[in-house]
Formats: sequence, structure tokens, C-alpha cells
Amino acid sequence: MSILSIIIFILIYVSSVPISNFTKPTTLPKYFAIDIDGTFFINDQTKFQRNVEAFKKLKQKNVTAFFCTGRDTHCTKNLLGDSFFNDTGYNCFPGVYSNGALVYGSDGNLISELKFEVAILEKFIKYIEDNQLKDKAIYLTKEGFYSFESLFDNGKQVLNTLKFKEPTIVTKDELKQKNVVSILIFKDNLDDCDFKNEVYKIVYKKYNYIQITPSKSNKKEGLKKLLENMGSNENECAFIGDDLNDAEVMEYCYLSFAVADSIDEVKNKAKWLLDKKHDECAFENVVKLLYDD
Repeated sequence: MSILSIIIFILIYVSSVPISNFTKPTTLPKYFAIDIDGTFFINDQTKFQRNVEAFKKLKQKNVTAFFCTGRDTHCTKNLLGDSFFNDTGYNCFPGVYSNGALVYGSDGNLISELKFEVAILEKFIKYIEDNQLKDKAIYLTKEGFYSFESLFDNGKQVLNTLKFKEPTIVTKDELKQKNVVSILIFKDNLDDCDFKNEVYKIVYKKYNYIQITPSKSNKKEGLKKLLENMGSNENECAFIGDDLNDAEVMEYCYLSFAVADSIDEVKNKAKWLLDKKHDECAFENVVKLLYDD
């Protein structure tokens, strides 16, 4: 590879800058969108509390901090627990959930709900049935999780690990009466699905499942709707994340940070690459860089 080719490759694919070169911007963000899994939440309670204190510090600095996550509000509350919400005064609102399919305003009002059209939902139901995936598929609405059969054992273990609630069993007709905004399928790819390009899909390799949302649903689009609702835009918002569903929003926000253990695609999209992993309190570090006097 020639020197010119190497330079072009770097300019195109490696856009993030090491955090060691960070200089506090003149205009600090008024809003801070935060990914949860692999970013904010840490299993070690002592370390997690440091992130909680950093979250509270944002509020003290008059910054509106909120979650921008693939989770729904129910699973978010289940993971973080009452103590987090009592301690911070945050109640999940405002927030961007289910990879942008559900967007809530500051008062908890539903700003946007992107549901599957009946035709595409029926296509996926048939695909799931034809491929013997009924015990490996979960359908999400703003009310909760649903499935046609009891989940297979490994799936139940993943739900338990992630603090997701087990789905309620429903019939096909009952499901079609609901506003389905997301589908989880325990499968590592959709290569055999002829209509996979009609939806937005994210593969979570660590847990071997795919999350599907309507084609126009992703974190960037959800965040854009929320910021517009609050009279703002991407030039007043920071973001921190780690996984593939964070790629678009990394480019969108004027300040974005990838934790050190992010996947490569996200590291390359972020404005800044952190030198701390998520479980080394990378979030706390960013808050200090931005808001310490």
C-alpha cells in the first residue's frame, strides 16, 4: 500500500482522535445522551456508583442527561434499580429507547413511536415460524415483551444476564393488535431472510441475537426527534457509547466519545476515543474532562 493510500485510508476510516489530545470546547454541551450497556452500567457496584455521581454532576451543571439505548424503559429500570432513580432524580425521561423506536419527552409524553407496518410484521412472523424460531423470538412494544412460545433455555439465561423481563405468551392474533416496535431473534445473522433490508438491524455478537426495528428507526433519528422537541440540535449534545447501534449517533453529535472497549466500527465514527474501558469508569472520566473547573 502506498503512502498516499495509507493517508486516504486513515482519513476515511479512522476519524476519532485520542482523548489525550482533548481540549475542553468553548461551548459545552447542554444535553448528554448516554448509552447504557457496555458504556454507563458497570456490574461492580462501587465503580457504578462513580458513574452515578457523574450523572448527578451533569444535573448540577444544568446539563440535561438522558439515556439513548437499545433497551426499553422497563428493562432499563430493571437493570439500574430503584436506588439509581431515587438517587439521581431521573425517571427515564427524557430518553431514546429501543434504538430510536420509542422517544419520550421530559414529562414522559411519547414523542415518537415507530411501529412495524402490518405487512412487514407478518413477513417476519412467517420467517420466524418457517425457520423454527418461535422459541427464539421476542416482540417488543412500549408495554413490554411478548412471544408465541416459552423462550429456549439459553435465551432465558441471556434475558436474566441483561435483566430483561421474560416475555408474556400471546397468540398471533393478539400480537397483531399491538404496536410492535422491535423484534429480538436469537440468531447470528439474517443472511437467509429475503427482506432483511426492509428493516434496521443490529447484531449483538456477545449474546448472539439480532434486534430489528422499523427501517427509519435508529438512535440518531430518535435523538434528532428528541432534541428538536426540546428546541435544540446536535450542536448542543454530547454522546457516549460502544456498540454498532451507536455508530450513526457518534457522527451526528458535535461531541461524541467511544469507550476504549468499543467495537472498531464505533471507534472510527466517534469524535474522541477514550483511553478507559466502560468498566474503568470511562463515563465519569468524560464528565470530569468537560465539567471539572
